[in-house]
Amino acid sequence: MPQTLMEPPEALQPYAQVLHVGSTELHCFVAGPTNAPTILLIHGLGDEGDTWRCVLPALTGRYRVIAPDLPGFGRSPLAQRPITVATYARTLVALMGTLGIARATLVGHSGGAMVAQRIALGAPERVERLLLVGGCLPITRHLPPPGPLWAFLTPGLGELAYTSLRRSQDAAFATLRPYYADIDALPEEERAFLRQRVWARVWSDSQQAAFLSWLRWIVIDGATRADTYRKLLAASRVPTALVWGEADLLAPPTVGQAMASLIPGATTHVLPATGHNLHHERPDALLELIG
Repeated sequence: MPQTLMEPPEALQPYAQVLHVGSTELHCFVAGPTNAPTILLIHGLGDEGDTWRCVLPALTGRYRVIAPDLPGFGRSPLAQRPITVATYARTLVALMGTLGIARATLVGHSGGAMVAQRIALGAPERVERLLLVGGCLPITRHLPPPGPLWAFLTPGLGELAYTSLRRSQDAAFATLRPYYADIDALPEEERAFLRQRVWARVWSDSQQAAFLSWLRWIVIDGATRADTYRKLLAASRVPTALVWGEADLLAPPTVGQAMASLIPGATTHVLPATGHNLHHERPDALLELIG
């Protein structure tokens, strides 16, 4: 299958545009009145801006909404620099500058929640509040347990594991199951979109490179920077809320609860019978928490 550019879902196509942030080209969904408060929606590892398709249109009446494809993901070209949480944080602060946004509410999912927290640590004056969805920076040193993840962490083996998914669209779709409490309970149209989207991802060489680089840096952060993050976040004064799926198989709700107990004034919300991609399974609950 030749690589093709991902087509945005029909509901988001009116908001799609390409922005130039310094030397970086970013595909973004930009919607809502320019004089409204801004929300920056940050997707996670192995995803893209249209992951917010279930919530973005509902936000446009009262917010200016920005949902970028981070470099290397979706429709944004791979940047000529290392893919890390820190470089993505700097890219998004620069994007805010390009768009003339002084402050924004940051909503980050999974790895995107890590990026949101890095922005809040490095440029707290740019952040109105944080809503962290199924993810946060590490605050306890750790390495992943033995298992299939280690193949992706190993140079060469990771690339082979990623491209092996090109053998079968069914196998590629099956990799999404751990991200949901029950993927079969999603509407048929949503499952069909996810099936098409994951197939496009596994055929994208730029997404493979971005995915593996970001994943490996996340593991390095967890092993080497957790103590530093813990000290910095304990002193944070950015209003923070965490929302987690009770049935999240990637990280249990206790991870979010530990983060909430560390940050002064932070709150946590656990959604029952919901997995890691709660913005797909429970967009109504997420919209209520965004307000």
